[in-house]
Amino acid sequence: MKFGLCLPHETQHMAGETASAQDVIRLAQLAEQLGYDSVWVVDHFCYRPYDDQEELGITVPEENKDLVIGAWECWTTASAIAMATERVEIGTLVANTGYRNPALLARMAETVDAFSNGRLIFGVGGGDFPSEHVMFGYPWERRIGRFEEALKIIKPMMQGQTVTFEGEHYTVKEARLLPRGNRPDGAPLLIGVLGKGPRMKRLVAQYADQWNCWLAFRDNRPEAYVPYRDAMFAACEKHGRDPASLALNVTARVCVLDDCPQFASTNPITGSPQQIADQLNKFSELGVSHMNTFLSPNNERGYEALASALELLD
Repeated sequence: MKFGLCLPHETQHMAGETASAQDVIRLAQLAEQLGYDSVWVVDHFCYRPYDDQEELGITVPEENKDLVIGAWECWTTASAIAMATERVEIGTLVANTGYRNPALLARMAETVDAFSNGRLIFGVGGGDFPSEHVMFGYPWERRIGRFEEALKIIKPMMQGQTVTFEGEHYTVKEARLLPRGNRPDGAPLLIGVLGKGPRMKRLVAQYADQWNCWLAFRDNRPEAYVPYRDAMFAACEKHGRDPASLALNVTARVCVLDDCPQFASTNPITGSPQQIADQLNKFSELGVSHMNTFLSPNNERGYEALASALELLD
């Protein structure tokens, strides 16, 4: 099982501090030096989590009702990381297809993959924070319909096809990616799904190479993951796909150095190094091939402490 780190490029996410651009690069380089397999960047501009808690199915404390979170932009950050590292994979978790024309997004992804020498994991999704869409002038309504049309453009373009498509939301004519990188089928396409809706599961079954199940804001126990996995497997079978062909990717909150009482309701992975390793081993036993850690503290001390725990894995 591979292990990755969600980099703290959002405000207040570096152990309560806001990471500078230089901090983000330094932490990505440290992750590579410590032997992690991947680093991940989210695709956010600015949002109010308190305003969006009902949509996301999470609880935000009343004292955080005025909290506004911003982030360094996803793709420019990924490009900088690509130039500053040599081995570690770089994942988008996940790129919101509603924020960029899908043909342009495919061009951007192929470019980052080529300049990183084939290290991109191209994670995409339909968007999650309504407040962010309002702030930056993007439509929220019918976002899954737009996402499905985007996939119909992105997937074949990444595979080297010339695409002509006319839909309700997007139109492209003879769009292609030139020049190409070294991977004929492009970067692996990951789809992240927060909810339980059948439509998103169908899209995973039809288009994704990898599926990300985000547990970090919910219940992080391995047993809590099982119903999500089983529902996704059922969707694959329903839509004619072998579930074994879908790579399983999980994002979970991991607390090292302390047990993060502020996150107790989400049952974070925590404890001694051996206890953390034991919990992570259970995800591997459940078929997870890539584990992304939403780490606390998300700084040098946290990276080094988790690396010590990973040495104890089976």
